[in-house]
Amino acid sequence: MIQLILYILAGVLLFGAATLLLLPPRAAGGNSRLPVTTDFFPVHCRYFPQVRQTLSSDDSAFLAGRASVAVYRRWRKGRRRAGRMYLGGLREDFARLNRLARHLSVLSPKVRARQEAELLLLNLRFQLLYGMVVFRILLGQSAAEDLGRLAALIGGLGSRLEQAALAFDLPEGAITP
Repeated sequence: MIQLILYILAGVLLFGAATLLLLPPRAAGGNSRLPVTTDFFPVHCRYFPQVRQTLSSDDSAFLAGRASVAVYRRWRKGRRRAGRMYLGGLREDFARLNRLARHLSVLSPKVRARQEAELLLLNLRFQLLYGMVVFRILLGQSAAEDLGRLAALIGGLGSRLEQAALAFDLPEGAITP
């Protein structure tokens, strides 16, 4: 009986080892100087039109007169949760672009103190606007316009960084895999 258990255990261990050996290798992004470009792309700000439609006040007026109080409360709670989740996604997008800006400044000898100050002010502006949106969502107010400003700020930063990356004479393979 003990031999049978040992054979089963050995078989399971061999199967596990074979599975690990057959898995595809991980990307070598951790050892390179910079992560792969896709680590920097803003993902969430692209979906602002759908989020704006979800957070519009027209739906609130429509449901207030037609839905029961319980359904209306549940809908408002879900809407606030969706706003908070989208807001968290916008924060991730900004953090990615900020990281890209820092990498570009390391690679470019032409980065001036003025450009660094602009990035700092943009970061401060984002943080203040982010805090205002969080506060509005917690109060249950519509924050669609402010979310639009955040998405536009992220889109503008992404566009400026793309132009800056094209203008810099970066070493080949510095940002792409």
